Amino acid sequence: MTNTDESRSAWTSIKQVIKKDEAGIALALAVFMLIGSLTNQYFLTVPNLLGILQNMTFLGFLAIGVGLVLMAGEIDISIGSIFGLSAVCTALVLRNEFGLPEAVAVGLIVGLLCGFFNAIIALAIQVPFVVITLATLGIYRALALVLADGRPVSGIKNNEWFFDTFGQGGLGQLSYITLIFIVVALISEIALKRTSSGFRLLAVGSNPLAARLVGFSVNRTRMMVLTLSGLLAGASGVCSVAYLRSAGPTAGTGYELSVLAAVIIGGVSLNGGRGSILGVLLGLGVIGVIQNLIVLWGISPNWTQAVSGIVLIAAMALAWFTRGGKAADQ
Repeated sequence: MTNTDESRSAWTSIKQVIKKDEAGIALALAVFMLIGSLTNQYFLTVPNLLGILQNMTFLGFLAIGVGLVLMAGEIDISIGSIFGLSAVCTALVLRNEFGLPEAVAVGLIVGLLCGFFNAIIALAIQVPFVVITLATLGIYRALALVLADGRPVSGIKNNEWFFDTFGQGGLGQLSYITLIFIVVALISEIALKRTSSGFRLLAVGSNPLAARLVGFSVNRTRMMVLTLSGLLAGASGVCSVAYLRSAGPTAGTGYELSVLAAVIIGGVSLNGGRGSILGVLLGLGVIGVIQNLIVLWGISPNWTQAVSGIVLIAAMALAWFTRGGKAADQ
């Protein structure tokens, strides 16, 4: 077989990336919403639904980043710690009476650099990203605790536009933070499905060898997407400071588990090369509805994790059923 034939074969292999199939998770979301409406009179009220959407927003930034990393064939589990570190750095800059542009820039840059550091170290010593991000999860959390002296960063001088207008304000019933998240999600979906960069990302995750044969840089693609994941976590941290007017060094603890659950439920393959931002948002919706129903049902906190696990299994089973009994990676 000539190099030309090999390249054509590789290109054909790349094009076999399975198209998005969000029908199963959309049905699961609809079923849980129906259950919620039948079991609690407050579930379908506008304030409650807006509350679910607001709670999904901060996780949503992280879910987009993690979803893209997973589609590229890698896993990032440090995003919760990056979220907390970025929030602490933003709050500290504001408390020391620097300007708002400087504070926002610091929060975003911290997130970007954390993601970039993850990628550089993983590629330099040639280990899976999940191993490095497991290590940096603890490192970034420790940095946040040290910088904040183990306490929430509060006592920030009031900034009317940042806290009142941006953090608490909105357009109609939607907060500005949620609107920004929706815009980011739309741009990410379009870039993933309609641009060469998105095709390259899915190709790298689907078949790295084939991607190399057609001239794609696997390492550069994965480095860029992991850096983007850190940036999105930083953006979420900055937004959380605007919303809460403070930042805790333990903020974001456990986010990685909820985000990974949302991403996997949303149809993103653990083997890479498959998924969509729409699917991630649907998975995120399932997580948000489940968490809300646990509160509305008054379930004891001791049973929260067990109930979440059972319901998540039910969601995956329903999605499996709608695929005709096929695994998500098939």
